[in-house]
Amino acid sequence: MNSSLKNYLNDTNIIIVIDSLDGGGAESQAIKLANGLKKENINITLFPLRSGGVLTKHAKDLDIELIEGNLQSSRNIKSFVRGFLLLCKTIRLKNPAIVHSFLPFSNFIGSLAGLISRAKYIITSRRGLIKLNYLKKRWRLLDKISNFLSDKIIVNSEAIIDEMISVDSVDLDKVICIRNGINLEKFNIKDYCVSDMRSELSLSNSDFAWAKVANFSTIKGHKDLINAFKNINTKYNSKLFLIGKDNGTLNELKDLVIKQNLESKIKFLGFREDIAEILLAMDGYICASHTEGFSNAILEAMASGLPIVATKVGGNSEIIKNKKNGLLVKSKDVNAITRAMTKIMEDSHLSQKLSKDALKTVNQKYNTKKMINSYIDVYKKAVK
Repeated sequence: MNSSLKNYLNDTNIIIVIDSLDGGGAESQAIKLANGLKKENINITLFPLRSGGVLTKHAKDLDIELIEGNLQSSRNIKSFVRGFLLLCKTIRLKNPAIVHSFLPFSNFIGSLAGLISRAKYIITSRRGLIKLNYLKKRWRLLDKISNFLSDKIIVNSEAIIDEMISVDSVDLDKVICIRNGINLEKFNIKDYCVSDMRSELSLSNSDFAWAKVANFSTIKGHKDLINAFKNINTKYNSKLFLIGKDNGTLNELKDLVIKQNLESKIKFLGFREDIAEILLAMDGYICASHTEGFSNAILEAMASGLPIVATKVGGNSEIIKNKKNGLLVKSKDVNAITRAMTKIMEDSHLSQKLSKDALKTVNQKYNTKKMINSYIDVYKKAVK
């Protein structure tokens, strides 16, 4: 770490507050950030409000300092108060502290605890669009409060900035855009035996394997994708693998697959930690979401060298340039999704071009190191 950074940050503690360490894009990014800061010898504490979660072991394996709030639910007043007081106590013990929260509930709790405990600087984050229920109405007031209490608000796409200015009337000077980053080294195909993974997934050499990585909720567009996949001509020997944890729609989707007689073609893999190995064994990637902030999964698909079809929502169009490094389609347009997937399977020249340009894009713009440095720049300015 350079000397100027030591002068600015070696006596400051950064506390990252997040709802939980359950599987999800924000949670993964929070852990990457904490680990990157730790490697720069910056004092970092990760404070999930709820204990447990599938990524907790990963954070512990990285030797990140972890203090869990043990909040059972926002409606359990007793556990809520205990968790809030523990966060306040942690901030006071860690002062001078920068409190940086990641999700709507964490933003409110983190900014309020930061104010009460006199944190040196308060940073909140907006990682998705308000529309389509990203923030339910009952959370809108709390979100406005956290915006007001924040010294800076970090977003991960220009689409979110536009929305915050138009809907929340937030001062543009208060908002900073830092793109998500991924660990590109994880996607080095030389480290994996692709044939073993394809064998595990019962894929033959002639199968064209599609993947979608997203937790199962309405806004992720799984239903549209299943209906689109049904319309793909059987001559392509295509299969679809859906990866993620259930956020309420998994059983409905499984029933739909059965109803469409697609059980042999569409497989639910659940939450997986071997995403890189799975994606490197695929032939294409599809994002059918109705809304996105800035998709980690698309970046991972790019790093895997896959041709990508994505809906033109949120930050997707900031990552994907249509017909250059992927194909963009209208959200909820089942026929358009079918046509785009078919085009990639039909046109090997186009598929190879999209793959090559996608890999080039992610290597140039979206690596973890670049993301970490951008956050460090924000923290440095906060403690000057």
